[in-house]
Amino acid sequence: MNSQEVADMIRANVDDVKIINERCLFASSDKKRFMGIMQSLKSSGVTHLSTITAVDNGKSIELIYHFNCKPAMLNLKVFLRMDDISIPTITELFPGAILYERDITEMMGVKVEGHPAPGRLFLPEDWPEGSYPLRKKKEEKSA
Repeated sequence: MNSQEVADMIRANVDDVKIINERCLFASSDKKRFMGIMQSLKSSGVTHLSTITAVDNGKSIELIYHFNCKPAMLNLKVFLRMDDISIPTITELFPGAILYERDITEMMGVKVEGHPAPGRLFLPEDWPEGSYPLRKKKEEKSA
C-alpha cells in the first residue's frame, strides 16, 4: 500500500495523519483505538513490524510503532499518560513484537498487558525494580 492508501484505511481511528511522501507517513492515536488500528493493518495484509520506539517526553510516554506496509512505512504514535503507562500486546497479530515489547517494558516501564513472555531481556536479574534506564529523571530542587 502507498501512503495515501494506508492513511485512508486508518483515518477513522487516528487523530491526525501526515503524509510525507508516497512511501512515508506519520499518524497518532490513543490507547482506546490502538487495537482497532492493529487489526485493520493485519487484515489489510500488513505483516511486518519494523520496531517500536519509546520516548519519555516528560509529560507522557510516546510509543511509535513502525510498520512496513509495502512500500509505505507507517509510523504510528500512541501517547501514554504517566499515570497509566500500559498498552495491550500485539504479539498475536504481529509475532515480531515480542522482543520490542519486552524492551519497552524493561527500559521505559511500559506495562504490556497480556504479553506471553514478560521476562527480562537486557538488564540483569538484580536490577532495581521500578528503575528504568531510558526514562527521564525528575531533578529535585535543592533548597
